Amino acid sequence: MKREFLKSFYIAGFTYYEGAYVFPELKIGDKLKLNCDKKNKHDDFAVEINYKNNKLGFIPQNENREIFKLLVMGYDIFECVVQQLAPENHPAEQVRVGIFIIDKNKK
Repeated sequence: MKREFLKSFYIAGFTYYEGAYVFPELKIGDKLKLNCDKKNKHDDFAVEINYKNNKLGFIPQNENREIFKLLVMGYDIFECVVQQLAPENHPAEQVRVGIFIIDKNKK
């Protein structure tokens, strides 16, 4: 599977969801799941970031529009990966993730 780096950011809202509960389990390289949140009252293009069954937060509002649109249209082309863990930082900057575009047809 071929992949191409797209963007990197800290998880928005990490302090408000289950991030603190699962932080000790997270490892660099862990794959996270992306889900559109079509009913989000604060952001029309909200994309949740989940680890197992735990909501960690969202893709930041200034980074999510294109990803949301592609996900809504059924394109399963993204891989979200933990890139950095910094327990000494403020919770809003403890987990940095990277988004990659994947080509499942190429090896």
